[in-house]
Amino acid sequence: MKILYKSILLTIFAFSCIFAQVRLLVNTIPKRVEIFLDGQSLGKTPITSGKISIGEHQFKIIKEGYAPLTYDLLVNPAETVKLDFFLNPIYKIQFKTDQNGLIFELNDIHRWEDKIIRLQLEAGEHFLRVFKLGEVIDEQTIIIDEPKTFNYFLNKPISKE
Repeated sequence: MKILYKSILLTIFAFSCIFAQVRLLVNTIPKRVEIFLDGQSLGKTPITSGKISIGEHQFKIIKEGYAPLTYDLLVNPAETVKLDFFLNPIYKIQFKTDQNGLIFELNDIHRWEDKIIRLQLEAGEHFLRVFKLGEVIDEQTIIIDEPKTFNYFLNKPISKE
């Protein structure tokens, strides 16, 4: 009888944990950011009266002009889950060079040979690698913190226009 009673209590506890709701508060910089929880829209921030169940969840945070963000969270029994997110802006960037025969590679993703190219890049540090005749001739870290035009000159650090 004791084993059956303990089994019932464990089942009730597990069942209550699955369906238990925890208060959810979400703030972002900037404000008015669309928040998705497990694929369902919660609305725009700030979210002050949300609810979230105990267990694993995924947040997607989206706002035009900012880099999207995905965040995985394991919710344990608690009174409140408070989340603060800072989104990085995306800036329009232009790269220029007067040099011939160069190949540029940015962050091991973007690759180009053109003398002028425009990209949209997330704010922060980015790694630029320059090739000539298949050999790396230059490597630099560039900082994106506003819309910019970068001029590349062989054997000189990148300059802002």
